[in-house]
Amino acid sequence: MAPTEVPQRIELTPANIPDAEKLSIEAGWNQTAADWAVFIKYGKVFGLLTQDRLVATAAVLPYGEEFGWISMVIVTAAWRLRGLARRLTGDCIENLRSAGRAALLDATQDGAAVYAALGFAPLCTMQRWTGTGRGNAPVPRHDEPARLDAEAFGADRGFLLGNFLSRPGAAAVTRPGGFALLRPGRLATQIGPIVAPDADRARDLLDAAIDAASGPVIVDILQQGATLAPRLEAAGFAHRRSFLRMALGRDRLPGVPARLLAAAGPEFG
Repeated sequence: MAPTEVPQRIELTPANIPDAEKLSIEAGWNQTAADWAVFIKYGKVFGLLTQDRLVATAAVLPYGEEFGWISMVIVTAAWRLRGLARRLTGDCIENLRSAGRAALLDATQDGAAVYAALGFAPLCTMQRWTGTGRGNAPVPRHDEPARLDAEAFGADRGFLLGNFLSRPGAAAVTRPGGFALLRPGRLATQIGPIVAPDADRARDLLDAAIDAASGPVIVDILQQGATLAPRLEAAGFAHRRSFLRMALGRDRLPGVPARLLAAAGPEFG
């Protein structure tokens, strides 16, 4: 029998992180408690609570003054198909709209139709590839990525990259005009973002990042990074799923899309 209680809307605080992490674990996602903490510190996470149990979330993370990211839209299994995700996504949209920001997100294939009904329009595709790192070479940390990322992504998210690089096991592979960032997730190392001025340097960065990573690896390649797919195949990676980058309130990608080859993940853009 479906639950009949009316959930209470809340804004999550650090005290809610363990319960939020239970939701992302149930969904089989790669996020960690540190990722949830980023959304709570720098953005907002809306939740629905029933009988002291967190049953649904959606997060919004502003990037500069022009746009923000919506993600972490999760509903526990017993509460799905009841409009909770749509309700919380609406809260995120309103939060961005009230500040004059457009809303961007990376939708799964199933979610794309739901977001289209809310007015989101597709901007580009994204493909998730999974494989195994070679674990061959340590890489130094570097402060250059923030500037290069801001130019390519279209907003300064130095706070986010700095947070990533402060985590144990995280690192940045750098080359002139480009970088690839690695950070440990709950299930796998995420390689991304990858920013590069041309395809050759992008392939070099990808190879170096795979060399540096150990164990399972995830890479989310954006449409403009499709030239990396053969390199991933050659390294034994497989295409697992597709996403659609969508926007509400703008009709094109921000920044210099040709330089942003891989995302930081669908939760961070």
